[in-house]
Amino acid sequence: MKLEIRHWQMLKAISELGNVAQAADALGISQSALSHRIAEAERRMGGKFFEKEGRRLKLTPAGSLITQAALHSLPVLERAENDFEQNASDQNQIVRLGVASYSCYHWLPEFIQYASQKAPKLKLQLVASATQNPITSLQHGSVDIVIAPGYLATPGIIPIPLFEDELVLVTPHDHPLSHKPYIEAQDLSQEQYYTYSQNVLPGFEYERFIRPSAVIPQQVEVVEMTDAIIELISAGLGMSILSKWAVDAALQSQRLSYTKLGEKGLDLAWSALIRESEKRNSASKELSKLLARWYQK
Repeated sequence: MKLEIRHWQMLKAISELGNVAQAADALGISQSALSHRIAEAERRMGGKFFEKEGRRLKLTPAGSLITQAALHSLPVLERAENDFEQNASDQNQIVRLGVASYSCYHWLPEFIQYASQKAPKLKLQLVASATQNPITSLQHGSVDIVIAPGYLATPGIIPIPLFEDELVLVTPHDHPLSHKPYIEAQDLSQEQYYTYSQNVLPGFEYERFIRPSAVIPQQVEVVEMTDAIIELISAGLGMSILSKWAVDAALQSQRLSYTKLGEKGLDLAWSALIRESEKRNSASKELSKLLARWYQK
């Protein structure tokens, strides 16, 4: 190989942090040393990784390809080293977990207590950044398990079913729509509506409930934090369609009300996603099975 590990780490740091100054700080070297490292790597490979765009560095097409390899490979190598150290010294095994689509953790303390009783050597580490890019986080090795609603078949990723949920209209407590047995999309046409994501997610409310009706709420605002949406709705400033599980704590405290979507409702299945390459007795698989048993219980 022409590049050393420090060159791969350099590519990953610059890609993730966006500029040389921050990348140098993260790597513990000066900006001058980092510039020399870039030049050295380019000499070894016989081509440019970056080109200047104002004060920033922009990846060349060839640089983008090799950086993607760095982003994929380094977390795998780091995880392998960590697994070796844990197995060699019989230490606790850390499993990194994220939640896709919704930033909700009301369930976490109770599950940690359950897991510590059933598998005391397994330690859970929450990775909040996995919420926005769950599959990529799994593929790159920055997270080991993702609790995800729905599931799109993805090579190298397997689902372990956890529980059945539903999408519901969430409104302020005692809102007129909360007294209906169910709503139709037309009921949202004049309402202030908060959506969790500006992207159309397969299997969610826009695809299955709003678009088929050809009626779109006139006042739509993107708020990418579940807790923020809950606070806005609780204050009487609007409504949203969310996973019932994701807002369970607020519903139980009667801060919010919910109403079924359509006469038959909209189901939503949740799974624990893990890498297919995980060994049969890996910590990730063990924790996934604990999650499934806990939810069934």
